[in-house]
Amino acid sequence: MDYVSMIKDCGLKATPQRICILKILANHKHPTMDELYEQIKKNYSTVSLATVYKNISVLIDKGIVVEVNAPNQKVKFDIFEHHHMHIVCEKCGAVRDVDFDGKLLDKFQEAFDRKIGNITKRFNVVATTEDCELCR
Repeated sequence: MDYVSMIKDCGLKATPQRICILKILANHKHPTMDELYEQIKKNYSTVSLATVYKNISVLIDKGIVVEVNAPNQKVKFDIFEHHHMHIVCEKCGAVRDVDFDGKLLDKFQEAFDRKIGNITKRFNVVATTEDCELCR
């Protein structure tokens, strides 16, 4: 994946920290902010937590990174490379990606937008399950 182009295509400067964030998120392990920060510090020991927060916020605003929110859990992050959904286990907190036909999701979003009479800026689908194969 060409992270530099991905960042520049959104009108941002491709800083080493932003590239590092995307490389980590491309593993699709869905880290929390603390986990992401610890991984970034391995390559950039002087980076501050505030810098990571700022960069994540900018990447979310540009649609390159998505938040995975689940009840009673810390926010997790993922790179948006293609349409997919997130399945979150309520029991152990594991997050799993499920590929989904982007055209179907786009049609659903269009219908949703008509129903609410507005245009949704982002349409991230997160589903929760009671348990998963990891905690059974």
